[in-house]
Amino acid sequence: MSTHETNARLVEQLISLSGLVVGMTRSVVDAEGLTETQANLLWLLDPAAEPRSLRQLAVRLQCDPSNITLISAKLEEKGLAHRAPHPEDGRVRTLVLTKAGEEARARLLATTYAHSPFTVLAEREQQQLHRLLGKVLASAG
Repeated sequence: MSTHETNARLVEQLISLSGLVVGMTRSVVDAEGLTETQANLLWLLDPAAEPRSLRQLAVRLQCDPSNITLISAKLEEKGLAHRAPHPEDGRVRTLVLTKAGEEARARLLATTYAHSPFTVLAEREQQQLHRLLGKVLASAG
């Protein structure tokens, strides 16, 4: 099989995998009254991590910063998050989960972990796949 064919098959597999992950989280996303984009943003808001700026979140979601503003506003309306100044630079805006947001995020993660398609892989295989996907994503910029 040529490199071109292998690349095409990898893309096909990733598209299928993406659909599988979206499908398995759909019930939680729907129950929370969220869109997929709102759920993706909720996923990125790790309460244990340093707050990310709205601009950094836009980069992670590969969307325009104005989109993050709209998505953030929707999460605020739902009582799941609120915008706040960055603790080290008050000029920078961050998005912080509320208690309800932390609970919604925990339900989303729990469902994903419980139904993860990666459970067929051994721990070592999961770590290897993680490294390989990280390498691909890092090279994409």
